[in-house]
Amino acid sequence: MRATSRVLLAALFLVSTALAAAPPYVGKWKVNPSKSQISGDTVSIVSAPNGMMAFNSQGFAYTFKLDGKEYPMPNGGTTAWTAASATAWDVSNKVNGKLASTYHLVLAGDVLTVAAKTMNANGSTTDFSATYKRQSGGPGFVGKWMSTDVKMPMTTLEVATSGADGVLLKNDTGPLCSGQFDSKENPGMGMMGAKTTCAFKKVANGFEMTSKTDGKEMYVETYTVSADGKTLTINGTPTNAKTETYKIVFDRQQ
Repeated sequence: MRATSRVLLAALFLVSTALAAAPPYVGKWKVNPSKSQISGDTVSIVSAPNGMMAFNSQGFAYTFKLDGKEYPMPNGGTTAWTAASATAWDVSNKVNGKLASTYHLVLAGDVLTVAAKTMNANGSTTDFSATYKRQSGGPGFVGKWMSTDVKMPMTTLEVATSGADGVLLKNDTGPLCSGQFDSKENPGMGMMGAKTTCAFKKVANGFEMTSKTDGKEMYVETYTVSADGKTLTINGTPTNAKTETYKIVFDRQQ
């Protein structure tokens, strides 16, 4: 009887230990700009009917006027554009009624520079910048632009388990999305916007996330961990611009 009890206790210990072992992607990660590749995305700004302008970035599209008023974005947030001058525009985006990001656009011929800030959950801000080269169109801000240089912010990503078999993603702005590995859609959280969803499934050495905005598939991202567990890489493909792939590499912090 005692021997049987010892066997049962040992078996229970092994099971509990296996259950306690976290997947390799769980932890806190910090972006490594030197190993990442996120330039090459395109943005278009064109004239639209009734004095509107139309913005489109990899299928994320909306219309606006340069009057400082708020206009709806497809993720459920709002955007407000103003023209400070003929060569400088300012943009403020809100999500869930709160300021999420700001952009200062400066035009110099066929080069467009963008200085941006995102609002973090702790009240701080994160700065980043990008340079775009005109691909077509004009004059002024009107045209198709491709990024040639992106200065990434030193952001962090936190990955945790969720439920029986799922994952929770957070970054400096707060929680982003949580769901089980069943390919079912889950509502976006925080700055992802009320009309954004994400779905997760397992892949070798990590997982895949498919995000939709207002019911429209936007991105498929694969999160994989290196064999030594020190690096997490996101390889992303925009559904509406499949050639504009990107790679974001993170180094483990915890």
